[in-house]
Amino acid sequence: MINRYYKEGEKLDVAGLNVITVLIDRSETELTEIGWNCWRPNLDGPPHKHNDKDQVFYITNGEGKVKLGDQTFSVKEGNLAYVPAGLVHQTITVGDEPLCYILFNIFNNPDKEGHATFKDHIEKVKQIRKQQAETGKSEMDEELPPDQVKQAKFFKDPDEGKVYDFGSNSTTLLLERNNTNNVELALIRWPEGSRGAFATHKDKEQTFFILEGEGTVTIGEDTQEVHPGNVVFIPRNTKHTSEAVTGELVYLCLNSLVNPADESFDTMYNRVAPGRIERWKTGDESEGE
Repeated sequence: MINRYYKEGEKLDVAGLNVITVLIDRSETELTEIGWNCWRPNLDGPPHKHNDKDQVFYITNGEGKVKLGDQTFSVKEGNLAYVPAGLVHQTITVGDEPLCYILFNIFNNPDKEGHATFKDHIEKVKQIRKQQAETGKSEMDEELPPDQVKQAKFFKDPDEGKVYDFGSNSTTLLLERNNTNNVELALIRWPEGSRGAFATHKDKEQTFFILEGEGTVTIGEDTQEVHPGNVVFIPRNTKHTSEAVTGELVYLCLNSLVNPADESFDTMYNRVAPGRIERWKTGDESEGE
């Protein structure tokens, strides 16, 4: 099981601009990569874009600004930003403290930018990022046609969204698959003492980032404790469930979609929720979707 604390991992220095702590490497997944990205104080970071991946930022500490295309947002702990592939974006730190966020990378295809590892990717782009920071220009990144770039989104609070009831837990949908390339993002809440039915997903791998409470996550036959700051990865076609042990267990759930069978979250919910709720109510330990 991949269950790691967000401040612990290999540190990658990006030309003195920022340091990324590798939490889940692209070499361990199909389409997902996770890091903790800390930008140095008093910095106008490099304006740049990524054509082969969507990104999600969850601010953990510090203050600053995030530019998403022609929009600028002041950011602080608890804010979320969705950065679609092909959109020029920039991180600006304000004050004498670093600005840090959990960085979710979701690749558009298994080639993963042609780089085998996160470290390999940073080695190939860090000098470009340095030049972009120095010039304030992103011209070295190839342009995508505007009609291929999805719309960015910013959330002051990760509780903003439509709520779905799965019986054992509630799901607040933040990013809908129809509005991204192959990303879904939700906030999951488990009441204290609640344990879900086993689920297996054929069309998505998942990443949990624990925000509140203490509990357990079971993946296959392995059960481990989780606490705020833990990052948990669930491969496709693997049965899993969660349980809230002390307090309400709250986490961000990132779905990296691989040829999804359902056209929307609504369609998926209407198809799988009745069976999952029934398994939960009856204590059925078999797995389903």
